[in-house]
Amino acid sequence: ADWVAPQLRHLRTTSSRAALMAEVAAPSVEDWPVGDDFLLREAVEAGAALASIARGILPFSRAYSCQEVTDRWRALLYDPNVARPAARRMARHILDAKPTVSPASTAEDFRSAWTRLAAAERGSLRGVDGPADAGVGPATPAGGSPSASGKRPRRSPSGGGSGGDDPADGGRNTAGASGPGDETDADETPPPPSFADAEAAVLAMDPRPARDQVDPAARKRSRARLASSLRKIRKLESSAQAATARAATAKNSLGVLQGHRATFQITRRETVLGRSTEDQKVDVDLAEEGNASKVSRQHAFVKLRWNGEFVLRNVGKRHVWINNVAVESGRRASLAPHSLIEVGGLRLMFLPNPTLVRASEPEPF
Repeated sequence: ADWVAPQLRHLRTTSSRAALMAEVAAPSVEDWPVGDDFLLREAVEAGAALASIARGILPFSRAYSCQEVTDRWRALLYDPNVARPAARRMARHILDAKPTVSPASTAEDFRSAWTRLAAAERGSLRGVDGPADAGVGPATPAGGSPSASGKRPRRSPSGGGSGGDDPADGGRNTAGASGPGDETDADETPPPPSFADAEAAVLAMDPRPARDQVDPAARKRSRARLASSLRKIRKLESSAQAATARAATAKNSLGVLQGHRATFQITRRETVLGRSTEDQKVDVDLAEEGNASKVSRQHAFVKLRWNGEFVLRNVGKRHVWINNVAVESGRRASLAPHSLIEVGGLRLMFLPNPTLVRASEPEPF
């Protein structure tokens, strides 16, 4: 009985102290200004990482640490004493002040300061004793060993250690032996970068200038250069089409099916595409283009109609694709100039010859 009273006093003291600490540490809705709460909510809902927000990408009223930003966001989500009052307060703030979330400043001093801060954080994590603004590249440890920078050596194809293995040494690692306390597995792949690191890399890139920051005369010259380039491309296409038509006319072809390895001439109003055998020959033998194992012996017909239009009819077992649009078996589709035809995995470009198409006689009824 003598030891019960001290134990009860200790329990009462401990519980009262814990309650006092919980009361002191309890977050309040007034801990942050309403403008900072609004910026935090909008940034997180837009996909920003809490670590990046703590680095100063938002115009807060004061600087917050990463722990403060994390605790405030958790309070806005889960704390009943903060979540509902903060939501009502932000709603009134939106109606009264009509705030807007503007992007962070992209001035040179901001980027330089942010780059130095990121380099200092990386140096503190890696234990590097060097200048904070040494750059954004990977730092070399003080020991001079590149393997200590977080990159593991790649295992050789023979499976006997790292890249410094010598077959003459019986698979021993000549670059250095691992100690008994080395628990690093050479086959273990490094973890992917966190979202905060990826976002930091994006923010470290040089931003594109805004529209009002570009010289109107330079923008006009850029549009003129683009228009000139497009005119040249159109002229080249016309020249290539004219050259193809002249070559097809010389061979008395109504059109050309151009593949990677072979060129097929369309010399009749109705041309058969397929795979030739000893018993049956086709006009366009796709075996000359490549592996025709998925091509039927008679897979498709290309026909010139009376109005000068080319039509493809699929008679094979598998689909024929025209400009990435499937033509099922038994269906037909029109062929426009420069259409891409795919039969059994083999691709052909259809190039008609307008000269002979116009001069050809209408098909008999």
